[in-house]
Amino acid sequence: MKSAELKSRLLSRAPSPALLPSQPYDAVTSADIEYLPAGELVKIGLHLLNDDLPRAHTLSQALEGESSADYWHAIIHRREGDYSNAKYWLRRAGPHPVLVAVHGDVAGAASFVDQCRDASDDDGALRETQLREIAALLEFVEGEE
Repeated sequence: MKSAELKSRLLSRAPSPALLPSQPYDAVTSADIEYLPAGELVKIGLHLLNDDLPRAHTLSQALEGESSADYWHAIIHRREGDYSNAKYWLRRAGPHPVLVAVHGDVAGAASFVDQCRDASDDDGALRETQLREIAALLEFVEGEE
């Protein structure tokens, strides 16, 4: 399966990815992502769309210090419910172009973390913002390959 096919399928899934997933959406898809001929930053985004936080986390840690990887790392921690660590990684990512486009600035992204912390997992508006954020960052890293 190609990266574009997986991305399309995961972006169109219903309901959209949970704020706090408890397990991968589809275990077979996790394996498919591992064997894609794609860069690690792309695989992180696909794993996030598939709610496979452990695999996304391992990949993002290996790329620590790279702005897009640090931004992925922030999203992972937010989705794990580790909100203070999410804010730490947002500061490390800095004013990433996608972060600025989605949240305005690092403070806006930190505010989104707080909104996720205070919301129920079925908050559709927050889930849609999260999906838009992940899709935009995935498109950004695809463009850098």
